[in-house]
Amino acid sequence: MIKRPRNVSYYYDRHGKMRWRFRKKGTPESQTREPFGTELWWSWYSDASKASPVAVNAQRTRPGSIHALAVAYYASADFQRLSAATQRTYRGILDRYRDKYGDNPVALLEARHIRGQMDKQAATPTAANNMLKVLRAVMRFALARGLVRNDPTVGVKMLRYRTEGFHTWTEGEVAAFEKRWPFGTKERLAFDLLLYTAQRSGDVRQMTRQQVQGGRVTVRQEKTGQLVDIIQHPQLRASLAAFPSEHLVLLTTEQGKPFTAKGFGNWISKAAERAGLPHCSAHGLRKAAARRLAEAGCSAHEIMAITGHQTLKEVERYTREAGRRNLADSAMERMGKSTQAEQPLSNPGFAVRQNLE
Repeated sequence: MIKRPRNVSYYYDRHGKMRWRFRKKGTPESQTREPFGTELWWSWYSDASKASPVAVNAQRTRPGSIHALAVAYYASADFQRLSAATQRTYRGILDRYRDKYGDNPVALLEARHIRGQMDKQAATPTAANNMLKVLRAVMRFALARGLVRNDPTVGVKMLRYRTEGFHTWTEGEVAAFEKRWPFGTKERLAFDLLLYTAQRSGDVRQMTRQQVQGGRVTVRQEKTGQLVDIIQHPQLRASLAAFPSEHLVLLTTEQGKPFTAKGFGNWISKAAERAGLPHCSAHGLRKAAARRLAEAGCSAHEIMAITGHQTLKEVERYTREAGRRNLADSAMERMGKSTQAEQPLSNPGFAVRQNLE
């Protein structure tokens, strides 16, 4: 007989239907009519038990305010469906917005207000655009729940700016790092895991021995939940063999503990700096891997199968750049052949004199 988990009780409603109820101090109450023990019941229980804690003083938040909307959003299925990493990012952005505007009525928020708020962040356009992205998600939730009549983010455009983002490692920089950190060093293993799996640093720093068994690498991406299953590159196999980890997690600090997100990024940056590459980062290796795949002639879909990107737009830039480079090389090669073939005909005397000099 399946034992009923903690914090769960049941009762019969006025229609005689059995209802299950999840109650835990500090978290939202949740109910279901799914039969006990079924897959849907356990799915409900999992969602209810993982719900974010109710914000402190949430009951005293003024109804209709931006504070109240944020509290409702945090308790919603929309927010709970996001990955843990995305939840942390959204919460950080929305809480900073609440610090400034939380007491204001959400019904009075208009597009002109949001544009003005973004104008104040013109010096940091990425932060302004991230704020707009989170507000769009929150307002879609509010509109669907009838908490607002109009979405004030409609028609508000992202701030346009030019940036290359994280620097993509060149082949020369890859060679420089490999020379400074040979096989057998922890820095080289981290480098090879980043470059030859094309995964985000957040997934690489948490990789375990079980994920690199049988000549394959399997990753359930933290950010998207996407499953990536690829064969091990020969360089990665050699690196894994040269630095066998005694811990479950492949990469650990000097104290034998897993790296934090910030700690791992700083450690890779310092290793790159010691190799004479102060402008190179962990994320730049993921971009370098995508560039290599594109230059090898891989399609956007093939690259997505390795990197785990969710949309073609994110990887098409690599294939377009590689395509232009290959076309340019091909055109210059044909022009060179054409020039060599025409030169003796256009000025045979010049060619003879060149051979004699």
